[in-house]
Amino acid sequence: MSEIHASNSDPAIPGPPVPPAPPSPPEPPSFLDRPESRSFEKDPRRVKITDPERMKALAHPARMAVFDFLGKRRVEGFDGATATEIAEVADMTPSAMSYHLRTLAKAGFIEEAPSRGDARERLWRLAIHSFSIQAETGAPESHKVVEREMVRAFSAQQERDFQRWLATRDETDPEIHESAVSTQGRLRLSPAEAQEFQDRFLELEEEYAELTRKRIEAGAGEDDGTYVYNALFRLFPHL
Repeated sequence: MSEIHASNSDPAIPGPPVPPAPPSPPEPPSFLDRPESRSFEKDPRRVKITDPERMKALAHPARMAVFDFLGKRRVEGFDGATATEIAEVADMTPSAMSYHLRTLAKAGFIEEAPSRGDARERLWRLAIHSFSIQAETGAPESHKVVEREMVRAFSAQQERDFQRWLATRDETDPEIHESAVSTQGRLRLSPAEAQEFQDRFLELEEEYAELTRKRIEAGAGEDDGTYVYNALFRLFPHL
């Protein structure tokens, strides 16, 4: 019986061509690598306020009430309000309120809104929809004092809003009651991870802010099954 032996010197029999391996998909970019991930930098109506004089323009309780009222009006679908309507919220006369409105307009917080058909009416609306307050790096202590006082004032206002909700939530629809949440946790993060956490929250907030804008443009009303919610986010080191 004859035997056939293959050796390394024998020519290889060519097989079917092997297709090249597909390239590995690129790694998804981190939120930290996305220059557009900061919502405050994307939306011109969401601004970072570093000028202490501009901070002071909002420092008066009546002006803070104006900003809060006009913000709620905007989300409810009403484009602006008169000095008389705004004055009622702050428990002031229209003439006294006009001074505060001019101050806010000069600082760029509010602007005149289109007329509702009555040329005698002067309507005011927000010129910015959201903002953060932060003194510039290396700013003098006097600027930082203004920043801290403004943050305290807004924190107090937010706490008053939350306490109002706590006092009335048992009288609301159970579905609305269950949809509200207040939570607190502890996270061990690097500064870069904390920044990414913040960016991802702002991305999500911006997604729903865009949904809100579309509803406002479509003329959403009180009977469309939606409600105005306060959203509050804080992330800071536990000292």
